[in-house]
Amino acid sequence: GYCHHGDAKKAFSLHDEMVTDGIKPTQFTYASLVYVLCRRKKTKEADELFERVVGKGMKPDLVMMNVLMDGHCSTGNMDRAFSILKEMDQMRIDPDDVTFNCLMRGLCGEGKFEEARELMGEMKRRGIKPDHISYNTLIRKKGDTTRQAVFGFRGFNPTLLTYNALLKGLSKNQDGRLADELLMEMKSDSNLVKKCDT
Repeated sequence: GYCHHGDAKKAFSLHDEMVTDGIKPTQFTYASLVYVLCRRKKTKEADELFERVVGKGMKPDLVMMNVLMDGHCSTGNMDRAFSILKEMDQMRIDPDDVTFNCLMRGLCGEGKFEEARELMGEMKRRGIKPDHISYNTLIRKKGDTTRQAVFGFRGFNPTLLTYNALLKGLSKNQDGRLADELLMEMKSDSNLVKKCDT
């Protein structure tokens, strides 16, 4: 609970009590502590905690790695974020869509849209299917790639948020013809119609 609310002091105090009482912290405990540090932008302390966890012989899990990576992406430290991806490969922790979405969001935040798009390619090469968050990240951050994004949806079911992001991008680029085509596609998308009716 303390971790969720960002109360680092109380979260670490509870951790210390657990250790004093002979309760061994789990991966979930440490992932929660890393989360609270990253949420407070204390990524240096999060890295130090991560190193202590690894030093104790505990293998971090995917959740902890993603939380740590997201913390560095949020603070613009993309070099460290990508080094975490390398560490995951070395530790044989398979990345997932959350891993790549964090990295793409971080790259887009720095204006590195081409690198973000290339990362989506790597995601696919690893057998990880981009989801609506992957596409929405690229579309929202870079309107002039909207046309490419529209044609990148083969085999993907866009959400209402995805369509909205696409339409905004097309409107910004004054691409009325493609916007009309997209509106027609939205009207014919039975899954989307059901979602709008509920």
